[in-house]
Amino acid sequence: MPSIIYILLRRLRSPLIALIVVYAIFVVGFVIIPGEDSHKGMSFFDAFYFVSYTGTTIGFGEMGDNFSNAQRAWTLLAIYATVITWLYGIGSLLTVLQDPAFKRLLKHSKFARKVGVLREPYYIVCGYGDTGSQLVQALSSENIRSIVIDRDEEMVNELEVADLLVPSLGVVADASRAEILLDAGIQRRWCKGVVALATEEATNLSVAITVQLLNPKARFIARADSQAMQKNILSFGANEVINPFETFADALSLLIKSPSLYILFEWLSGKPGESLVDPFFIRKGHWILCGYGRFGKAVYNKLSEIGVPIRVIEADINKRDVPSGSVLGSPTEAVSLKKAAVEDAVGIIAGTDNDPNNLSTLMTALELNPEIFTVARQSEHQNDAIFKAAGLDLVLQRGEAVAHKMFALIRTPLLGDFLRIAIRFKDHKANMLVSRIIGVVNDEVPKLWEILICKEATPALHGKVTSESVFISDLLRDPRNRDKNLDALPLFLKRGKGNVMLPEDDRLLQNGDRILMCGTDQSDRLMHWTTENVNVIEYVLNDEVESNSYIIRLFKSYWKRARRAG
Repeated sequence: MPSIIYILLRRLRSPLIALIVVYAIFVVGFVIIPGEDSHKGMSFFDAFYFVSYTGTTIGFGEMGDNFSNAQRAWTLLAIYATVITWLYGIGSLLTVLQDPAFKRLLKHSKFARKVGVLREPYYIVCGYGDTGSQLVQALSSENIRSIVIDRDEEMVNELEVADLLVPSLGVVADASRAEILLDAGIQRRWCKGVVALATEEATNLSVAITVQLLNPKARFIARADSQAMQKNILSFGANEVINPFETFADALSLLIKSPSLYILFEWLSGKPGESLVDPFFIRKGHWILCGYGRFGKAVYNKLSEIGVPIRVIEADINKRDVPSGSVLGSPTEAVSLKKAAVEDAVGIIAGTDNDPNNLSTLMTALELNPEIFTVARQSEHQNDAIFKAAGLDLVLQRGEAVAHKMFALIRTPLLGDFLRIAIRFKDHKANMLVSRIIGVVNDEVPKLWEILICKEATPALHGKVTSESVFISDLLRDPRNRDKNLDALPLFLKRGKGNVMLPEDDRLLQNGDRILMCGTDQSDRLMHWTTENVNVIEYVLNDEVESNSYIIRLFKSYWKRARRAG
């Protein structure tokens, strides 16, 4: 990025030269022109002093009392010339300061300075549309700072006034330029990852390449709307790519195939503070799919894979790749819905990219079949209110679905491994896990956290695992009263290349283990207290404390009273 001082001096070159020349001429003139009582003129210092307060219109006047007529005439010229030159210079300066390009440069320079002084983990988010804004909000709720890059100044302005728990930094720029990502701190050790959410897929690809070359250790997650771009980004580096249409289709397929797994995935990938999604119960039968674009094709392929009979309604009669038996006509019209046997269908998916048409289609379908299960694709975030008022069974909002999945991967990297294995759960096992999660949470989505047994992250636990046997059940003890358990559930244990789903309580822990926990926010804080504090873990494991300090004695007294009260 160019230096602000250099740019300013370059833009003010002409007025600065004019000031220097005018001052030089009149300083030399006062040195040469003789005074009234002397043949000698002023010294250079006196001349510069006099021109300076004359040109700035201060006008002290103590030197001019003994001027000769020649000096007074030269002074008159100096007054007008220097004042005019100053006005020219100030006007040029104001013009530069009001120049949109220079103002952007100032903001960019300020942005780079703020990023440079950060001493906390952050993620770079390229694109602040529907998905980006929801992801930044979710990261902020987890005390994770975001550095936002977006080409649209209006989007960055929205970020600046957003009500975030952790304020984010934003800049108006093109994320595909390497120097922009450098200014955003991509090479700093505090940068934990980069998320590419630009509307142009080429920009996301450029960001992926830049991350791979400048900081291959940083996590990279991108959105790709086409399979070709998805494969391209996945072809190099340890990248993660989310296709919104495939994400929609996977969610709907999972809902029909295994409602319990769908609920499990929704709960575990939900944003903090969201309410738990209620279970769905869907009858078996044929479905209607309205719209056969990229979203429609993804849904059709997924439902066909699991053996769901599906009938397509497509309004574009010129399309040649629609499945055989499709109805060509507008899905908003009752005649098209009747041709697709809407009266006998168990579900209908309004999957076009037009929100009003999708709502109209479903409202017409409900009039023809009040028991039908309604699924709508929502394209615009600003239509939340009308989709909510419609009372539909399921709304798939593009930005929300992608943001949820990305947030889940960022918050707890182990969650991705867990979900990839959990997708193969049978219904009875999924139902059992859902029941166990309900037992440790309230009405909001569960809090997920990761325990890494190492000296840096969990020093107290690391020391105990090295010297004695520590089990999963020990982590679940309440550090305020070891006879009670925290509201927490171990979901996944990763040891080297091995994976353990739902590790049992008597599982022996080892250094290097990574454990995915699920529960309440309070349980998260208390468990981290146990793993980081030597005295606390000593109490949890052996009902003892190692220190006889006054503070520890107070804690011990509190623990004993708590146990007696419990």
